[in-house]
Amino acid sequence: MRLEIKALQRELGVTSLYVTHDQVEAMTLADRMIVMNAGVADQIGAPLDVYADPATEFVAGFVGSPPTNFLRPDAVGVGGDAGSLGIRPEHLRVVTSDERLRGKVIYSEPLGAETLIHLKVTGDQNLTLRQAGSLEIPPENAEIGLDWSDDCQMWFDQYGRRMAET
Repeated sequence: MRLEIKALQRELGVTSLYVTHDQVEAMTLADRMIVMNAGVADQIGAPLDVYADPATEFVAGFVGSPPTNFLRPDAVGVGGDAGSLGIRPEHLRVVTSDERLRGKVIYSEPLGAETLIHLKVTGDQNLTLRQAGSLEIPPENAEIGLDWSDDCQMWFDQYGRRMAET
Protein backbone atom coordinates (compact mmCIF):
# COMPACT_ATOMS: atom_id res chain seq x y z
CA MET A 1 0.00 0.00 0.00
CA ARG A 2 2.89 2.37 0.75
CA LEU A 3 4.18 1.90 -2.80
CA GLU A 4 0.74 2.71 -4.21
CA ILE A 5 0.42 5.88 -2.12
CA LYS A 6 3.93 7.04 -3.09
CA ALA A 7 3.23 6.36 -6.78
CA LEU A 8 -0.07 8.25 -6.57
CA GLN A 9 1.63 11.25 -4.94
CA ARG A 10 4.21 11.40 -7.72
CA GLU A 11 1.69 10.80 -10.50
CA LEU A 12 -0.66 13.55 -9.32
CA GLY A 13 2.15 15.91 -8.37
CA VAL A 14 0.30 17.16 -5.32
CA THR A 15 1.50 18.04 -1.87
CA SER A 16 0.08 15.63 0.67
CA LEU A 17 -0.08 15.70 4.43
CA TYR A 18 0.01 12.18 5.81
CA VAL A 19 -0.38 11.66 9.55
CA THR A 20 0.87 8.39 11.01
CA HIS A 21 2.35 6.90 14.15
CA ASP A 22 4.04 4.26 12.01
CA GLN A 23 7.64 5.35 11.56
CA VAL A 24 8.16 2.99 8.60
CA GLU A 25 5.33 4.75 6.75
CA ALA A 26 6.76 8.14 7.67
CA MET A 27 10.27 7.21 6.57
CA THR A 28 9.18 5.69 3.25
CA LEU A 29 6.43 8.11 2.19
CA ALA A 30 7.77 11.47 3.29
CA ASP A 31 9.99 13.89 1.45
CA ARG A 32 9.94 15.90 4.69
CA MET A 33 8.66 14.76 8.04
CA ILE A 34 7.66 16.41 11.29
CA VAL A 35 8.22 14.48 14.51
CA MET A 36 5.71 15.71 17.07
CA ASN A 37 6.17 15.34 20.83
CA ALA A 38 3.37 16.44 23.15
CA GLY A 39 2.00 18.82 20.53
CA VAL A 40 5.37 20.38 19.71
CA ALA A 41 7.38 19.83 16.54
CA ASP A 42 10.63 18.37 17.90
CA GLN A 43 12.21 18.13 14.46
CA ILE A 44 11.39 18.83 10.81
CA GLY A 45 13.46 17.51 7.93
CA ALA A 46 14.11 14.84 5.35
CA PRO A 47 13.52 11.40 6.89
CA LEU A 48 17.10 10.17 6.56
CA ASP A 49 18.43 13.48 7.94
CA VAL A 50 16.13 13.20 10.97
CA TYR A 51 17.28 9.59 11.49
CA ALA A 52 20.97 10.43 11.13
CA ASP A 53 20.95 13.61 13.21
CA PRO A 54 18.10 13.64 15.76
CA ALA A 55 17.64 16.98 17.53
CA THR A 56 16.20 15.50 20.73
CA GLU A 57 16.26 12.32 22.77
CA PHE A 58 12.58 11.80 21.90
CA VAL A 59 13.32 11.87 18.16
CA ALA A 60 16.33 9.53 18.56
CA GLY A 61 14.18 7.08 20.50
CA PHE A 62 11.18 7.27 18.17
CA VAL A 63 12.76 7.18 14.71
CA GLY A 64 14.50 3.86 14.12
CA SER A 65 13.68 0.24 14.80
CA PRO A 66 14.82 -1.08 17.14
CA PRO A 67 15.04 2.27 18.92
CA THR A 68 18.19 4.05 20.02
CA ASN A 69 19.85 2.74 23.17
CA PHE A 70 20.25 5.29 25.96
CA LEU A 71 22.84 5.04 28.69
CA ARG A 72 23.50 7.13 31.74
CA PRO A 73 26.82 8.94 31.23
CA ASP A 74 28.35 7.34 34.34
CA ALA A 75 27.96 3.93 32.65
CA VAL A 76 30.74 4.97 30.28
CA GLY A 77 32.77 7.02 32.78
CA VAL A 78 31.50 10.50 31.85
CA GLY A 79 30.27 13.16 34.25
CA GLY A 80 29.09 16.71 33.62
CA ASP A 81 25.85 18.04 32.18
CA ALA A 82 25.00 15.14 29.91
CA GLY A 83 21.64 13.56 30.60
CA SER A 84 22.14 10.51 28.41
CA LEU A 85 24.27 8.92 25.74
CA GLY A 86 22.41 7.55 22.71
CA ILE A 87 23.81 4.78 20.52
CA ARG A 88 21.84 3.14 17.72
CA PRO A 89 21.78 -0.69 17.85
CA GLU A 90 23.57 -0.99 14.50
CA HIS A 91 26.50 1.08 15.79
CA LEU A 92 27.35 -1.26 18.66
CA ARG A 93 29.85 -4.01 17.98
CA VAL A 94 31.11 -6.99 19.94
CA VAL A 95 34.82 -6.77 20.75
CA THR A 96 37.26 -9.06 22.55
CA SER A 97 39.52 -6.30 23.91
CA ASP A 98 39.47 -2.56 24.65
CA GLU A 99 35.73 -2.56 25.29
CA ARG A 100 33.99 0.58 26.55
CA LEU A 101 31.25 -1.43 28.18
CA ARG A 102 30.47 -5.00 29.17
CA GLY A 103 27.09 -6.60 28.79
CA LYS A 104 25.39 -9.86 29.65
CA VAL A 105 23.34 -11.46 26.88
CA ILE A 106 19.68 -11.75 27.93
CA TYR A 107 18.43 -13.27 24.67
CA SER A 108 18.95 -13.07 20.91
CA GLU A 109 16.55 -12.73 18.01
CA PRO A 110 17.96 -14.29 14.82
CA LEU A 111 16.00 -12.65 11.98
CA GLY A 112 17.87 -14.03 8.98
CA ALA A 113 19.84 -11.13 7.52
CA GLU A 114 20.38 -9.69 10.99
CA THR A 115 20.33 -10.68 14.63
CA LEU A 116 19.16 -8.53 17.53
CA ILE A 117 21.05 -9.23 20.75
CA HIS A 118 19.47 -7.94 23.96
CA LEU A 119 21.90 -7.18 26.77
CA LYS A 120 21.91 -6.06 30.38
CA VAL A 121 24.66 -3.58 31.22
CA THR A 122 25.71 -1.72 34.38
CA GLY A 123 23.12 -3.33 36.61
CA ASP A 124 19.72 -2.10 35.48
CA GLN A 125 20.24 -0.78 31.95
CA ASN A 126 19.38 -2.75 28.81
CA LEU A 127 20.78 -2.39 25.31
CA THR A 128 19.96 -3.88 21.94
CA LEU A 129 22.75 -4.65 19.49
CA ARG A 130 22.01 -5.27 15.79
CA GLN A 131 24.54 -7.36 13.92
CA ALA A 132 24.73 -9.16 10.59
CA GLY A 133 22.97 -12.53 10.66
CA SER A 134 26.14 -14.19 9.39
CA LEU A 135 28.07 -13.34 12.58
CA GLU A 136 28.31 -15.73 15.52
CA ILE A 137 25.54 -15.26 18.08
CA PRO A 138 26.82 -15.16 21.67
CA PRO A 139 24.99 -17.59 23.96
CA GLU A 140 22.54 -16.47 26.65
CA ASN A 141 24.24 -15.26 29.86
CA ALA A 142 27.55 -14.73 28.04
CA GLU A 143 29.51 -11.64 29.09
CA ILE A 144 30.62 -9.68 26.03
CA GLY A 145 32.60 -6.52 25.41
CA LEU A 146 31.00 -3.66 23.47
CA ASP A 147 32.43 -0.74 21.57
CA TRP A 148 31.28 1.92 19.09
CA SER A 149 32.77 4.72 17.07
CA ASP A 150 32.83 8.18 18.69
CA ASP A 151 31.17 9.72 15.64
CA CYS A 152 28.14 7.44 16.17
CA GLN A 153 27.37 8.50 19.72
CA MET A 154 24.73 11.12 20.51
CA TRP A 155 24.80 13.15 23.72
CA PHE A 156 21.63 14.68 25.16
CA ASP A 157 21.33 17.17 28.01
CA GLN A 158 19.10 16.72 31.05
CA TYR A 159 16.22 18.26 29.06
CA GLY A 160 16.59 15.79 26.19
CA ARG A 161 18.16 18.26 23.71
CA ARG A 162 21.08 17.17 21.54
CA MET A 163 24.45 18.42 22.73
CA ALA A 164 27.83 18.80 21.10
CA GLU A 165 30.18 15.90 21.84
CA THR A 166 30.99 15.44 25.51
